[in-house]
Amino acid sequence: MLTADAYVEKNFELWPGVLRLAASGAAAHAAIEAGIDAARETAASLIADADLVARGSLDMLPRGLAARAIPDVARGLMQALGAVQMPPLLVALPGAVCDVALAAMRGTGVDFATATLGDALAFHLEAGVSFPLLPSMPLVLGEFTRALGGGIEGGVALAGQGCVFPTSGIADGVIVQGKSAALAAIVASTIADSMTSPGLKPRRSRIVDPLVVHAWEGRIIADAPGLIPPEEIWEGLSKGMKRASVLREKRLLRAAAFALKGRGRTLGPIDGDRLVRFGVSEWR
Repeated sequence: MLTADAYVEKNFELWPGVLRLAASGAAAHAAIEAGIDAARETAASLIADADLVARGSLDMLPRGLAARAIPDVARGLMQALGAVQMPPLLVALPGAVCDVALAAMRGTGVDFATATLGDALAFHLEAGVSFPLLPSMPLVLGEFTRALGGGIEGGVALAGQGCVFPTSGIADGVIVQGKSAALAAIVASTIADSMTSPGLKPRRSRIVDPLVVHAWEGRIIADAPGLIPPEEIWEGLSKGMKRASVLREKRLLRAAAFALKGRGRTLGPIDGDRLVRFGVSEWR
């Protein structure tokens, strides 16, 4: 299997950070420029669209392609979860931006392409090409995607303590692969939110981003947990596995890994021992 080692990269600043694009193959430069053009178009209405998304209504009429995809993603998750509280829809927006950029890049016939924003990544790999570990990419996202193997595409996203968006659970990290980065982001968040503990403490530190403040208004945001008894660690991981298993049966995710206090669980075609940067010393 060939590694996409001759790649081109370019960045574009937009909320909530920096969109990082990478591509390889004969069409790499054309793919990057197509991705940048899509990013510019998205950026023109992104903040206004993010404000609509933060309100949590599925009846919104955003201007940009990225935000327009979120109601359909959310409805699919709502049908799978039933009465369970959904995470704020805003968690899916960075992933949706990545999906839009990747779609533009794929239209050039590129062999390998990625778009990363915040804790979400959209990727495309032609058969016979393996995923390179790019220095500019968040290491956990890249390592997880490499562990999935080649000849696949879709999205990967990370949620939990220390991520861009807050969580109602205690998970150090939940990483998911789905059909799109937007879907992976909202699925990872709902799994992270399910991993609660009896000793959960509400977060007291101030959130700076006004969009996040608006989207999480009235919700419990968990503070990073201190010491947790081993039985509560495994119980929290089991809660995450239970929710993830339901979502995998509904084909809303293909693979997932969860980490909490040095312990972890995996679901689907992923080898936990290859996730060195996930900080887990014991998998079950």
